[in-house]
Amino acid sequence: MKALSLAAVLLALGAVSAQAHHGWAGYSDQEGSVSGAVISADLGSPHGVIKVRTAQGVWDVMLAPPAAIQRSGLTLQAIPAGTQVTARGHKRIDGGSEIKTERLVVGDRTYDLYPARQ
Repeated sequence: MKALSLAAVLLALGAVSAQAHHGWAGYSDQEGSVSGAVISADLGSPHGVIKVRTAQGVWDVMLAPPAAIQRSGLTLQAIPAGTQVTARGHKRIDGGSEIKTERLVVGDRTYDLYPARQ
């Protein structure tokens, strides 16, 4: 009985994690970009996110999972509030103010978050 209860808990946690993770299906096939000033940044699980103020309002710049962010060399110290960034990737197909970022440009440095997606 305890094993069954543990299995149920693990399945429920997996479902919550899967819902929190952003796949690519909700994003346009066309590449786009968003530029503006960092309001806040979080590089934690299940993926990083930067809030960016643009001329069109505040955008959620969705990043990769923490391991990929670390591999790219991106750190919180590189993106303090007020830093100008350009997110290159794919915008939501439903028109929401969100972009799934493949590459983040900060100054003269480009952080390649998804190197396999060229």
